[in-house]
This record gives sequence, C-alpha cells and structure tokens, in this order.
Amino acid sequence: MNKLASSLLTQEQFWTIIQNSDMCQNLEEELGKLSIDEILGYIHWWDYYHKLSYKQDLWAVAYTVMGGCSDDGFDYFRFWLITRGKEIFTNALQDADSLCDVFTDSEYPEWEEVSYIPIEVLQNKFDIDFYEYEAEGKVIYDEMPLPKIDFEWDEDDEDTIKKICPKTFDKWWNNDKF
Repeated sequence: MNKLASSLLTQEQFWTIIQNSDMCQNLEEELGKLSIDEILGYIHWWDYYHKLSYKQDLWAVAYTVMGGCSDDGFDYFRFWLITRGKEIFTNALQDADSLCDVFTDSEYPEWEEVSYIPIEVLQNKFDIDFYEYEAEGKVIYDEMPLPKIDFEWDEDDEDTIKKICPKTFDKWWNNDKF
C-alpha cells in the first residue's frame, strides 16, 4: 500500500523529536522509539525543512562564519540549522542574522552525518533499505524542488555580504575559530 510520507508524522511531532533528541545528539535513540511509518514521515519533514532553508541570506551567514561555503557545505550547514530546533530555525528563516549569537567557538556549524541517522535506524532496527523501499513505491514523497536563489551578495565583495548579515559579519568575518 502506498503511503504519502507527509501524512505519516506531523510537523509538530518532527520538531518534538528534534527537541527530545537534545539537538540530535541522541537522535538515533529517539528515532528508535518510532514505527517505520513515523521514521518515513520524519525523513519527509527533514527534507522539507532542508529545502525550505535554501536561501541566499542563510548562505551568506554560513559563508561568513565558516570563511567560505560550498554547495555541499551549505547542505551540511542547513542540516546543522535544523538540529538547533524549531525556534532557532524559524527565526533564521525570517532573519538569517539572528543566528549571529547562536554560533559558538566550539561547534563548527555543519553536520553531514545527522542526515543519515534515520536511514540507518530503518536499516538496523527494521532491516529496511530506505532507497529500495522508496523505489518500490511503498512510500511516496512529495518532491519539493529547491527554490531558485537570486544572490544579493558576491563572495568577492565583502560589502555585499555585510549588507545581508551585518551582525554576523561584524562578529564572525575573518574569525580564527574555525
């Protein structure tokens, strides 16, 4: 039976999992408490929020803090951003510069591996290969394309970056933390 992934878990349940996992430090344990359907729903909302955060101002903030930010680096930055929780994530979507004081000297704001955890839980707990499961049509994901970005900043022009995220620029530009 085909299941629409977005109906398998609510957005609030998704954010509760993030919160209960202590910014995803214990995500494997939290996901291990869920059913197959709930994990599939979690994957849907993870992808949804990841794509929703594909914004030029967030990329400018990531570029500033990390001293550069490739396409892959921006993916991993957005993974990290989701793990900060609903309030920080939502605030960042409205004002990317709100992240200025969220960054710390001790935590690099990228986290590639966190995106693999639900797929590993499906494999280890239920012996399900997510990609085969999806290919067989057992779950249907609404494909949300990445938004088109019209950059208002240029990596070779510091003034354009500062215009996008002045607080972050003033605090983190040319930092020696990372």
